[in-house]
Amino acid sequence: MRVVTPRLVVTAAVALSVASCERPPPPIAPPAPPPAPPAPVFHRPAVATWSFQAGDVCTATAGSPALSLDIAVSRDKLELTARPPRDSAVPAGRPEAIAFTGSSGSWSLAGHGAASHRVVASQPMTDDQAGQILILLGGGVIKIGNHALGLPELRIPNGGTPGRDWFECVRRQLFP
Repeated sequence: MRVVTPRLVVTAAVALSVASCERPPPPIAPPAPPPAPPAPVFHRPAVATWSFQAGDVCTATAGSPALSLDIAVSRDKLELTARPPRDSAVPAGRPEAIAFTGSSGSWSLAGHGAASHRVVASQPMTDDQAGQILILLGGGVIKIGNHALGLPELRIPNGGTPGRDWFECVRRQLFP
């Protein structure tokens, strides 16, 4: 039979009591959910005014301080350029549509972010594009890209007599 010395018993008891007195580790908290993406900023609609220029290239602008749309028509090309304010975040190269809705109809052109925070859409000039220009001159609303860009919609007024006169320049591009 083995005899255990009191010193060994006391040392074992102290060691066991110290181990049992340790605090348990804190529970592991679940990871925090990722922060929600910022909500898009919705601006009040911008109201445009027209300006027209006839020449070798027919140009028009439906502009406001918050957003402008430039239209350039030549014999072979229709180009739309949306110009938001400089502090807008329009990523270059990213696809962004230019969409129009009015009482005479609607259309959408595939565009892309370009330098200087612009969105550009370019199409070969055809009878269909001339029809889109006529619909635009009737007045309505232009939307650029998706809501994440935070750009206001641009309310386009009817082009009236100056718009009809300018459309003659467009017609001469198609039928010289």
